[in-house]
Amino acid sequence: IMDKRQLFAKRLRELRKSKGLTQKELGRRLNVTEAAVGMWEQARRLPDPEVLSRLAGILGVSVDCLLGNPHPDPSTPSWWYRDTPPTDVELEEFLKTANIYFDGAPLNEEDKEDIVTYLKVKWEREKKKREKEGKK
Repeated sequence: IMDKRQLFAKRLRELRKSKGLTQKELGRRLNVTEAAVGMWEQARRLPDPEVLSRLAGILGVSVDCLLGNPHPDPSTPSWWYRDTPPTDVELEEFLKTANIYFDGAPLNEEDKEDIVTYLKVKWEREKKKREKEGKK
């Protein structure tokens, strides 16, 4: 049976490779050493919470997903906190799973397009806000 640390290590390694990142490159983006990334992938250590959050963002998953928690918070999509904007496919999928209705009826295509536009603008604002807060 795999413990949480081993599960994290396995997920991290798989996600890093799927993004085409080396341990060195991931470490550089997180401002940690290549050795630190190696320790995480060998299940010898875990990153601190702040680094874990940034790591999830870089890898495009939620912290819950990275830690192997089976029931991530469904109210916040994994793309919300990452550095790259959500794709149209991710936004469409979000609209499907969010089960949004207007005036008791499912959204029409025009309403969906409006919501997608709003989400893109809101994501940009939130990213700028996070960057500003990070520079303090």
